[in-house]
Amino acid sequence: MEPTVNQFQVNPEDSKEKESAQISNIVVFETIGTLLVIYGALAAENNFGLSLVYFISLILFGRLSGGYFNPICTLIGFIDGAINKKKTLTFVGSQILASLIAGMFIMPLFANSSNLPYYESLPTHQVLGTLMSEIAGSVIFFTFVQIQTAENTKITTTQVQSAAFISIIYFVARQYTATMGNSLFNPAAAFGLQLFYGIYYGRWNQMINLLMFVMGPWIGALLAITFYWKIYTPTLVSKSLN
Repeated sequence: MEPTVNQFQVNPEDSKEKESAQISNIVVFETIGTLLVIYGALAAENNFGLSLVYFISLILFGRLSGGYFNPICTLIGFIDGAINKKKTLTFVGSQILASLIAGMFIMPLFANSSNLPYYESLPTHQVLGTLMSEIAGSVIFFTFVQIQTAENTKITTTQVQSAAFISIIYFVARQYTATMGNSLFNPAAAFGLQLFYGIYYGRWNQMINLLMFVMGPWIGALLAITFYWKIYTPTLVSKSLN
């Protein structure tokens, strides 16, 4: 059973003008939406606050750009056939741009905040524990993103329902991370913030954060995608045939 999608699916009859307008929307609104999510991660004082910001971002910009806000979510959309290669690259480019803008202009506002954890002084076992918790939260979040992306496995139908559902899963998944004030499950955001923290403050020894907040989500996403295609989907097929 091949998952099908009904949003942003490639249409060979799309005119060049329509595709150009879609690309423009992605660049503008995906960048703004990703910036809003990153700002929420830095400014929110609790898990509920960030999840609410995520929900608002999905509502405001989901229909305008697609509301991926994350290279991994974008990759999942590409794998499922929801977006073509050109749009995928545009999404990822916009998300990276947003992370660099956030690193340059937003991160300095929160440089001394407790919402910016740095672990260069922690014992190795605590660093590994944080990495494992980041992987666990990412597995939960990206598994449901994968399920929700495919038309014949998605759990909700309307935009508001989908935004609420993904935001709730986001809230739940973040409960499994050791750094609830920080984790976005977003490697682009983590890279941009950490890069400019190093540039501004010279704390390059803190680049160990990239191990946790860049590698963690990618490892978790790989496990989630593998679970979906190798276990979840075949199980649905088996049940439908019985």
